[in-house]
Amino acid sequence: MSDINGKYRRTVLGPMWIVLGQAATIAGFVVVFSGLFNMDPKVYTLYLAAGIPIWTFISSFLMEMPGVFIQSRGFIESFELPWLTQIWRRSIGYVIVFFHQIVSLLVVMIVLQQPFHVEMLYVFPALLVVMIAGTGLGIALAVFGARYRDLQPAMGILAGFLFFVSPIMWRADQLNVNQWVVHYNPFYYVVSLIREPLLGRAPSPEVWIVASLVAVALMLFGFLSFAMSRRRLYYWM
Repeated sequence: MSDINGKYRRTVLGPMWIVLGQAATIAGFVVVFSGLFNMDPKVYTLYLAAGIPIWTFISSFLMEMPGVFIQSRGFIESFELPWLTQIWRRSIGYVIVFFHQIVSLLVVMIVLQQPFHVEMLYVFPALLVVMIAGTGLGIALAVFGARYRDLQPAMGILAGFLFFVSPIMWRADQLNVNQWVVHYNPFYYVVSLIREPLLGRAPSPEVWIVASLVAVALMLFGFLSFAMSRRRLYYWM
């Protein structure tokens, strides 16, 4: 909370800037792409209002985690806390920002008079699964980012590429060719795990299974990377 408050200290609107920025992005996409994709603007607005906050949440792990240990060096040197505290600190912060951003979806649902469904409660276990996956990935990225400084800009490029090949601004059923982009894209399952409840639908068993396996694999990979590199991390920084 201190990290988030620090970003908006001495601003008038504070975290509401997150909501306004999200709303502006959604409005721009709806104006341009609802016609291109031949979708009902109301349906597309709901789809984007649910999808873009999720992608912002996921991409934060990709773009920011490689620099966590480097940026937190002073904190690590000053306080005798486990190194992974810095990872969890960022992960929980991303969840808090996500709840700020999801306000835009709630506003859209109220304006469009969309009902709230009990299936929306699935978003809480879904967020837990995705946060575990992101934290595991974040541990690995923080370790390799401390060793290879080029990793952070490289992950920024990768995040931009993944945004276009993942169904964020387009729907999976619109893809008539190259459907492997969806079926073999783990980000599709991770995004769907959160977006389906937000749209009032329970995620399918396949989505739960794949996303959970991805979370377990990334967490194991992250801890293994940290355990093997722990003694050299300080020298890399």
